[in-house]
Amino acid sequence: MMTHWTLGVDFGGTNIKFGIVGSTGRVHAARVLSSRGIGRPAAFIEAVADTAEDLARSVGLRPSQLRGIGVGAPGPVDVERGIVYSMVNVPGWRDVPLARQLARRLRCRCVVDNDVKLFTLGEWRFGAGRGAQHLIGLTLGTGVGGGLLLNGSLYRGCAGSAGELGHMVIDPSGPRCGCGARGCLEAHIGTAAILRLARQAAARRAGPLRALLRQAKGRLTPELVSRAARAGDRGAQQVWQEVGRALGVGMANLVNLLNPERIVIGGGVANAWPLFAPVARRTLAAQAMAVPARRVRLMPAQLGNHAGIVGAAVLIWSQP
Repeated sequence: MMTHWTLGVDFGGTNIKFGIVGSTGRVHAARVLSSRGIGRPAAFIEAVADTAEDLARSVGLRPSQLRGIGVGAPGPVDVERGIVYSMVNVPGWRDVPLARQLARRLRCRCVVDNDVKLFTLGEWRFGAGRGAQHLIGLTLGTGVGGGLLLNGSLYRGCAGSAGELGHMVIDPSGPRCGCGARGCLEAHIGTAAILRLARQAAARRAGPLRALLRQAKGRLTPELVSRAARAGDRGAQQVWQEVGRALGVGMANLVNLLNPERIVIGGGVANAWPLFAPVARRTLAAQAMAVPARRVRLMPAQLGNHAGIVGAAVLIWSQP
């Protein structure tokens, strides 16, 4: 029996998102599980199997009757062999043949790819990237991830690792990044960088940011920094100006190098899009070459938390 119903799985360090995707890209049934306790390979496979049973049943199928199961993993992946080499901030994953193990457990075709590449695929087919042939996906959060869709196809590079846009160096004397280098884009606009800048701003002057930080008992988040900026806190507003500036420099490099039609911005930090988009656009226009800068459109993602799930389905559908 041929069906378009596909299970997409988006593996994050905090949560694992599941969804049954139909042929129009709509997610008909979804579930979110905490990564805690099921983050290691064996436990993860059992969690996928149990969830696949429940969600497939919601559309009248068994897991073996699905078109396939696609998994997005936060780290380097060998797509052809279905191997997860490692996962960012998730212990226990080293050269795991995940696609083969899932296929054997569920009797269903399974594919694995990097999570941000699947985000890019999902937005390209059903979201902000529809109709584009040259698209860059960027996710802003704890890390900064990227996906490159060139000439209508994902570009993975010779080792499958193309798209590590967060580790593009924009200032060689900048802050140390988690990868060990200095001045990476991620070191300027990842969550840790945003919170460092925000704490410095709160220490310099009283205002909404300091008050919110006190109410939260010192537990600062990008969302709190956004709230403070919207409440008029000048220090918090300056944090987002700095995020926009650094992002604009990074995007100018990408525009000059790849001449994309669109850059789609997603991830948790992108919820603050209105606070940093104007300066990002201005910086891009000032730093990039005029012709490619005029052609590119910067757009917030449209699929929200479902982008990776939908992208997993697109990957399954693209294979014979």
